[in-house]
Parts: sequence; structure tokens; C-alpha cells
Amino acid sequence: MDQTDKRIVAILEGNGRTSAAEVGRQIGLSRTAVQDRVTRLEAAGVIEGYRAIVSQEDGSLIRAVLFVTIAVRPCAPALDWLSSLTGVQEVLSLSGDVDALVRCAVPNVAALTTLNDRIGQSDLVVRSTSHIVLKTVR
Repeated sequence: MDQTDKRIVAILEGNGRTSAAEVGRQIGLSRTAVQDRVTRLEAAGVIEGYRAIVSQEDGSLIRAVLFVTIAVRPCAPALDWLSSLTGVQEVLSLSGDVDALVRCAVPNVAALTTLNDRIGQSDLVVRSTSHIVLKTVR
């Protein structure tokens, strides 16, 4: 990935719906050149997909982040298992004392408790702590 690819990825991370023409205007490439680069980045697995981020400020879901210390190495099986759980939106593999950050959104406190219990009881996990998200600032 060269600097131009990195700039394209940064723009699309900010807004995945940005048109190729608009990306091109921002970085000085033609629409076709941007489309070719995006196609190549998708084929290489750099861009894995596009998704809508739905605002939850109305309180319809409880959002939380969980900090998870994984018991097994390599971590990939545990990370895959965590990402498969109901309510989990994203799993980030981390360096340091905590192995993973799990972003989740669940309908109520009971569902968060169930998710916490399921993770905490797994042989793949040493420790998990959860924190309810009070506000997101973008």
C-alpha cells in the first residue's frame, strides 16, 4: 500500500459512501484511477467491506466495550469466537495487558449480563471487564 492508497483508505474509513469522484477530487486522481485502486484494495483484503454505523443516541440499545484477556495462543480462535457472539459489533486485537477490545450493542442490561457471563465462563478467556458507553463523540 502506497501513500495514495493510505489516503483513499482514510477517506473511506471516515465515510464509506464517499464517491470515487469525490475521493479523486480530494487527492488529485481521476474517478477511474480511484475505482481501480479501491478494487485492488478490496481484492487484497485491505478493504473488507462497507457498513452503516447507526446512531444509538436514542437509547434503544445499550452500547459497551469489553476489555478481554485471552487464555490461549495464538489468539485467533478466541478472537473469532468473540466476534461470533450475538451483540458483538467489532473485535479489536490489541498489544499490551489486554488482548482484545470488544465493542457491543445489546437491547438491555440483561443481554449485556448474558454476554458478559458467556465470555467470562469461556476457557478461551482469562478475564473480561465491561464498560457501558455513555456518549460517543465523533
